[in-house]
Amino acid sequence: MATTLRGDQAVAGNGAAVQQLARRGARLPQRRFAVGGLVIVVAVVYLVVASFSSAVQSVVSPGQLVKRGPGLYGQTVRLQGSVVGTAAYSKTTLAHVFRVAGGHAAVLVSYGSDLPGGFKTGASVEAQGTYNGHLFTATTLTAKCPTKYQAVSSKQ
Repeated sequence: MATTLRGDQAVAGNGAAVQQLARRGARLPQRRFAVGGLVIVVAVVYLVVASFSSAVQSVVSPGQLVKRGPGLYGQTVRLQGSVVGTAAYSKTTLAHVFRVAGGHAAVLVSYGSDLPGGFKTGASVEAQGTYNGHLFTATTLTAKCPTKYQAVSSKQ
């Protein structure tokens, strides 16, 4: 006698066919779980790689920036150096313009926001932005704190 299925009921017949159908039904949730887990793993790997690549931007001195030239044009880089001279405010571009020196070269930097505290001639700065061969356009600017930390001596 052949096995036929009507809804949830199996009509008497071959028990192997019923068991096979039961196994297929049991594997379906496992496959869904595996596919869902795989999607989660791929998403996590993508996020880790994306955050790592954005965090590992090249830090260059003005000398390295000028030396590398066209290889860095348009790429986001972090420029580190010392402020040379005073910053001027350009009313046409609404940005602060100043020079950053280091590595036997100086680069003209334009920054379109308020200057950070501690920004002055000779201060060590880090600017993140793009370079077009003539002007470094900074999107972020950080002045390094010149304060020297000293241990406090305790009197006994």
